[in-house]
Amino acid sequence: MVCMKRIVVLSLILVMVAAALVWAQQSKAPTLTHPQYELRSVFPRETSPAMYEQVSQQELQTLASQGWELVSVMPYVYRNEERGTASNNKPAVTQTYPAYFFKRLRLLETVKR
Repeated sequence: MVCMKRIVVLSLILVMVAAALVWAQQSKAPTLTHPQYELRSVFPRETSPAMYEQVSQQELQTLASQGWELVSVMPYVYRNEERGTASNNKPAVTQTYPAYFFKRLRLLETVKR
């Protein structure tokens, strides 16, 4: 009979310890870590009013060599020019100047002690 009481008491203690461990694990809020990114955008340059210059290939290549990843290109400036007079019905010429969008992983600075 005494042996049975010891088993019951020991079982209750084990159940309480297991419940405490489960509760302790659930009470900690999970910390989600997401990679931090730097963002950069490159737009065409306005050289004079309503006149633009495309982004140079060398500038894009320099950004790529610095670890910037191209994530999007989209038209930024539409420039329409009419060729000829209205009587000759020459079509309008549309020029598009794209903008470029980049990202790269942000490097965390380490503190030296």
